[in-house]
Amino acid sequence: MTTPLKSIGILMMFYRLRIAFPTRAPRVTLVILLSFAVTAACQAGKVELSGGGQLTGDVRRAEKEDGSTAHVVVRIDQDLSIAVAGTHVRRAVEADDLKEYRQRAASAGDDAEAQFQLARWCKSQTLLPQYRYHLTRTIDIEPDHELARAALGFVRNRSGNGWISYERLRRSQGLIEDRKGRWVLPEVLAASEYADESDKKAKLWIKTFRRLHANAIRGDAEAMAEIEAIDDPFATHAIASEFLRTRRSKINLRTLRLGYVRLLGRLRNSDAVKALVEAALYEPDELIREEAVRQLTEYGGSSAVATCLPLLRSNSPAQVKAAARVLASFPNPELAFAYTNALITEQKSKVQVGSGGTQAGFGNNGSAGMQQGAKIVEKTVAVRHPEVLRLVKMIAPNADYGYDEVAWRKYFAALRNPSRSDLRRDP
Repeated sequence: MTTPLKSIGILMMFYRLRIAFPTRAPRVTLVILLSFAVTAACQAGKVELSGGGQLTGDVRRAEKEDGSTAHVVVRIDQDLSIAVAGTHVRRAVEADDLKEYRQRAASAGDDAEAQFQLARWCKSQTLLPQYRYHLTRTIDIEPDHELARAALGFVRNRSGNGWISYERLRRSQGLIEDRKGRWVLPEVLAASEYADESDKKAKLWIKTFRRLHANAIRGDAEAMAEIEAIDDPFATHAIASEFLRTRRSKINLRTLRLGYVRLLGRLRNSDAVKALVEAALYEPDELIREEAVRQLTEYGGSSAVATCLPLLRSNSPAQVKAAARVLASFPNPELAFAYTNALITEQKSKVQVGSGGTQAGFGNNGSAGMQQGAKIVEKTVAVRHPEVLRLVKMIAPNADYGYDEVAWRKYFAALRNPSRSDLRRDP
């Protein structure tokens, strides 16, 4: 006699497997379940669950008034039936839907190619368990069936006389599979996982720091103390974002933002240095700008120089000025020619020439015509940079050639290649 206890036991076994092996782990167990599923599917339908897995048996579907699935009842055997709510059903295939499959399966027999073609048909009908089953039947009949082997993830072994799973081959090469199914070196996966974890922690800090920042603006001493005590490098992005966001604040936040600059200086990582360099270049508050530069002189000077040096070639005089101002805190004689080349830069701008309007005129051959009175032309203006000249004089205090770039280049070239006196003596 069938009791509810039997049904509960089978269901508990099903869900225990699902919990113990939630993802790719149950490779052996999955094969057993699929084998059962295919055998049952030859005589009945199946229900694919939205959370993964499937039930096979005599399937009956109950519909709502709008045509959606209310619930599905799967009769596993004469003693056990399982009801599944429609919200948990991804796809239900009733027994009649598998009639064509049963006919094709019956005619495939022990012919390897017929089994392979049946597998392909199953895939086109999204009968995935049956698809794998018939691929397996194909290689049972013909072990060297290359297409079936490839579909099941096999490749030729090194000797070429046998087959090995692609997974086993990759593992033998020292690779591991990541969550996206890519085979990578262990250190690459570790770095990727660390980056993902870092990103999560950084995002948590954004919410936390915004709360602290809002409280600090209101004069909350406890919030200020929490901010000053931050030493977690994952908070850097949140601090830098809030510091840069409040640059144009209408309320006076100088004291608070100065604290952020010093806090970024203590954290000493790439995100902190990037924010400090940006502040050193473009911060409108001179006091905060100078504090950012001071922090960079203690840590991050090389990054500041690497960022500012290309700006000396900018078409924007403001950028050249800002870059020279920052570089003055890191003077380097090795960069003499880069400084010299920025003493005078060219600024290109578009200007309107003419008074505008349309005018009548005559050509040289006496023909009449209409001419536009104004046009836009590109104009180039030479711009001298006093900030760059001061930078040059910092590395050459004993010389002064003004804005004469040629003279400065000769001077620095002579310093690098001093003339040698003739050591030969007269006979």
